[in-house]
Amino acid sequence: MTAPPPPPPPPPGDVYVALGTEPFWRLTINQQEMVFTEANAPGVQIMQPTPRVIIGIAGEIYETPRIGINIVHARCSDGMSDRVYPDKVQVRIDNRQFNGCGGEPMAPTAIENTGWSVVSVNGKPAQGGESYSVQFQNGRLSARFGCNSMAGSYHLDGLTLTAGALAMTRMACPDMTMEADAAKILSLPVQLKWDPSNRLTLSNSAGVIVLRRNY
Repeated sequence: MTAPPPPPPPPPGDVYVALGTEPFWRLTINQQEMVFTEANAPGVQIMQPTPRVIIGIAGEIYETPRIGINIVHARCSDGMSDRVYPDKVQVRIDNRQFNGCGGEPMAPTAIENTGWSVVSVNGKPAQGGESYSVQFQNGRLSARFGCNSMAGSYHLDGLTLTAGALAMTRMACPDMTMEADAAKILSLPVQLKWDPSNRLTLSNSAGVIVLRRNY
């Protein structure tokens, strides 16, 4: 008698993450285990081995004695920010019910009127402060990557942001490598990717800019 095949992997990605508010909670699913934590019970984790996934009409279902999960592939807002996720997630922990969102955060439906600190350009850390910042306001992108400022129009189409011709100041500074690299990146359409820590990555063939949201 042959052994049954291994259970299918969790939803796309090595680790699937779901989050919720009121109360704040976090759920992770990998191929070995599912782990649930709640902010008002620090240090307490509910863990169960990852069971065979059930493929439902709208998404995936996981059932264990202590954790039940229903993932519905429908856009979901966390209710506390403008981040949007690809999945709605319903979680049962023992006899308690939790609702939240899951999957990789999607690009915002609107990036207008947001401000960001520059974390890095092509892996080189920024020094912080107002000299390393990006804003999107009134249909325009304005940014500084150390020395000079640059500004121009921008257009967001789904996950692709395209900046218009960027006007730059002409101050001479000791090291202008970061702003030169950033200007090259922004001269081409960039792909947007959010992560759960409120960071935004702008990337294309010219390189990668990582931002952290301020407002």
